Amino acid sequence: MDSFLSRTPSDRESSIAATIETAAEIPDRQSLPSVESSTSTTPKRKRITTADATWQHTRKPQGSEPERAGPKKDLVFYCKYCSNPPYSTYVSTTFRNHLLKIHSVEAAGSEPNSTKKVRTSLIKEAFNKAGEIEVAKLQEREEQVLRNVLNPKAAMEALVQLVTVRNLPYNRNTWPELHALLMAANYTAEELINTSHGHVQKLCSNSYAIHKDILRKKLQSSPAKLHLSADVWSAPNHKAFLGICVQFMQEGTKNPCQALLALPELPGIDGPRSHSGAEQWKLLQPVIEEYGISRQLGYITGDNHGSNDVLCRLLSHFLDGRGVAWNARHRRIRCHGHVVNLCVQAFLFMDSKEAVLEACRQIEEMDQASFNIDMMQGWKKRKERGWSQLGPLGKLHNTVIHIRANDYRYNLFRRRAGKVLGLDNDTRWNSWFLLLDAALDKRRISSGIRTSTTTPLWTTT
Repeated sequence: MDSFLSRTPSDRESSIAATIETAAEIPDRQSLPSVESSTSTTPKRKRITTADATWQHTRKPQGSEPERAGPKKDLVFYCKYCSNPPYSTYVSTTFRNHLLKIHSVEAAGSEPNSTKKVRTSLIKEAFNKAGEIEVAKLQEREEQVLRNVLNPKAAMEALVQLVTVRNLPYNRNTWPELHALLMAANYTAEELINTSHGHVQKLCSNSYAIHKDILRKKLQSSPAKLHLSADVWSAPNHKAFLGICVQFMQEGTKNPCQALLALPELPGIDGPRSHSGAEQWKLLQPVIEEYGISRQLGYITGDNHGSNDVLCRLLSHFLDGRGVAWNARHRRIRCHGHVVNLCVQAFLFMDSKEAVLEACRQIEEMDQASFNIDMMQGWKKRKERGWSQLGPLGKLHNTVIHIRANDYRYNLFRRRAGKVLGLDNDTRWNSWFLLLDAALDKRRISSGIRTSTTTPLWTTT
């Protein structure tokens, strides 16, 4: 062993080679097939050159310049850009630093090693993750901004107004189209509207209570008297409602304001005394007490009907009990439009001059009872007996009924005349005026109407 260590490196290599050669002559060498086969089948690893880009900036040794140097006899890099003095080194990294620092030439290896590859991949992955995190943070901030701009209270109030003003069903909060519209405007509004079935109805009830309390405070703080108006509205489905409105002034305003206080349903449109003043007072009294405005009442306006006189007398008696002087006769204001309408009806439908004068006389007598209800009922019975007895108005009425009774005649008249003839009724007081105005405007077409559906409706002249 000591003799082996005392040998020179060249002698050691010769000794090792001789030992290997001697081992090759052992007879039982074939007893190791696994080792032999693994050695013979293992491919020889090809050395990867990593300094190709570096050699492009070198020159060959000149004269007595050595080709190799260093303890491992590495090839020497001679810089082709440096001539006086020349530059050389056998370390590739040092040579690349020289190129970058002296000549501003960046020379990298042609193919990075596995460590550099993994390092580069990790750096890219880290930057990608950092970018994803930044994008996620940005999206989170944007979403928070969108959530902050939502005003749930204002949205609920707008929802209540939409349902009540447009007469929409209470289950509209379950419409997918509504939620799609909201999320199209702001995708964070997914849970802005509750989808439970009773949610909208509860919102409407709460909103009504809030607005009612606001109106109560405005009425109680009004600097002037409060003036009421009451009218009965009858529907075709045999329901009647008493509309109670108020006109008042607010502090700091010059124009009067108007509001609907209540719209209660009357006991029955066909029942006995269903429209009487006593029945109306049963609905008006709780409204006055609920708003606390009994000491601020001014005038009350109603139709020229006897039931409204009874209503005013009952109101006066109620206020007297509370120490408030309210003269029913003086505070009662009759609707001027209703008075004019009665005069026109008397002129149009009564069959004698004496009957018209009697109707006008009763209308002008505002001291005792209002217009004679029996006379009004007589007009209605007379119209029920037949419109043909009313002269030109009856004929025009029958003509309109004939046209509107058939889709073909209705559409043909509208196509020829460019409009339709409205039908007179007792609810709209100007319905007769509109009918007469349209009939006179299209009298040439109306004069050609035939009662038979087999003949043309109009004659061309």
